[in-house]
Amino acid sequence: MKSSRTLISLARILMVALLTVFSLYSVYQMVFASMHIGDTGSERLDLWEADMQLVREALPLERGVVGYISEEDLEGVEFAFWDNETEFMLSQYALAPLILKKGLAGDWNVVVLKDADLKQWLETNPGNYELIKVKGRFSVLHDLGKP
Repeated sequence: MKSSRTLISLARILMVALLTVFSLYSVYQMVFASMHIGDTGSERLDLWEADMQLVREALPLERGVVGYISEEDLEGVEFAFWDNETEFMLSQYALAPLILKKGLAGDWNVVVLKDADLKQWLETNPGNYELIKVKGRFSVLHDLGKP
């Protein structure tokens, strides 16, 4: 009886020791493996901010609500939800103190669409618009109201 308790106690001690060693090794791997990862995100963020600065310069507003039109506003267009959400949040940050609202909102709207998608959006949302092409897939859409 006593020998079986001793074996159980030794097995528990061995398991705790193995878990401790494994945990320490895992922490070591995470810390040292991440030390050599290059910063790949800041360059992309800098590019996004630079593009949004061009958009900001094309907008005549310094404060107020501005619409944000992206793939999310198109029927049947596939897009990565989290990429789209991230771009929306980055745009909000870069264009502050302007307030971005998804969709066509007010007279001025930021458009982040490829040319083919923009054409589709314009076809499905007829109106009297002035389109200011900024760079690549970035444009500013001025809703001129009813003709």
